[in-house]
Amino acid sequence: MNQRVTHRQMVLLVLLLSISGTLLQPHAQAILYAEQHAYLSYVPVFLVMTASMWMLCRVQRRFPEKDLFQSMVERFPFLGRVTGVLYIMFFFFVFARDIRLTGDYISITLLETTPISIIVLSLIVMGVFVVRGGLGSLIGMSELYVALFLLNSVIIPFMLIQQINMDHLMPYFHIDLAGVGKGSWYIFSFYGEMIALPFVIKGSDFRFKSVLTGITLSSILMMLIVIETITSIGVPIASRLVYPSYELARQLQISDFLDRFDLALAAATLPTMITKIAFDLYFVCWGLKRIIPNVSGKMMTGPIALVGFVCAFWFFRNAIQLNRFTREWTWVAIVFEALLPIVLFLFLRPRKKDKQETKQKSSDSGKDEEKRQKDSRGGELQPS
Repeated sequence: MNQRVTHRQMVLLVLLLSISGTLLQPHAQAILYAEQHAYLSYVPVFLVMTASMWMLCRVQRRFPEKDLFQSMVERFPFLGRVTGVLYIMFFFFVFARDIRLTGDYISITLLETTPISIIVLSLIVMGVFVVRGGLGSLIGMSELYVALFLLNSVIIPFMLIQQINMDHLMPYFHIDLAGVGKGSWYIFSFYGEMIALPFVIKGSDFRFKSVLTGITLSSILMMLIVIETITSIGVPIASRLVYPSYELARQLQISDFLDRFDLALAAATLPTMITKIAFDLYFVCWGLKRIIPNVSGKMMTGPIALVGFVCAFWFFRNAIQLNRFTREWTWVAIVFEALLPIVLFLFLRPRKKDKQETKQKSSDSGKDEEKRQKDSRGGELQPS
């Protein structure tokens, strides 16, 4: 049975999926092309993802008691399964990419002498234990660590006051629209991974108001981080860094006696990345369970995680190749994050018979609730 998801939890899940990977990799590429106006690259991405999530919200309203995997399989048994398998393959690749990306990040910034295979294996083990707890564990970790990340993001601007140079944003109004568009291209594939949410959350909990709040907050937050990166580091340096967000953290200075505050900040944000990896694995296992009902999703977590461990090193030789692949990966991501939601919005509708049964159930439940209220009122009026 699906986990009940509240408004706050939905907002945090959107933030988790849109921020975690985007914070690590594509900012340097966006700054390279859009230069001082790289923060504007989030505007087209925001508009496209808002439209995609709105369409999926409308689809979910047609199937209030089902997630998107169930809706597709029950309405179109063959094509629904094919589409579900394609999404599973897409997020399996995202899972392999995320564990390699996070492993490279930890290896370069924190554990330089530790073999990357040991780091990645540790990430996978933690992800497996989180996934075995179900969606509730993922939501609980999101409520803790995403909230901690938001708190850090609010505090950081005050720590960077001495390093900020607003001249790095000049000229303010000479905007290279082509460069901004290229920056959006690199950001889109990472930011749009929130498209996974309707596949694991039932329609009655998937509310557009919550999704829009999450998209708006994440866009503003990421634009703020890009502005901080440009104003504190500068365009020439930030565009050539593999992890500009880490270099931004290294600029933090609380006072002369506190050195390497970036290590504490990285340690506080790493659980967020681990939660994102766990969500990728959960999506793959949940999807296989929906496509193949007799398969146990919990039993598959270990084998699928090990296959992802192998593919992480098979698909990408090093961090540079992973960084360059973002340009080609967007061609694939745009199909799953923008085009297929349009197809689902147009064609995924319940049968007339199912729609009538749903209306009958809702009316019956309304009548039962009204009867219970009348009985309770009558009981209150009766003398003891």
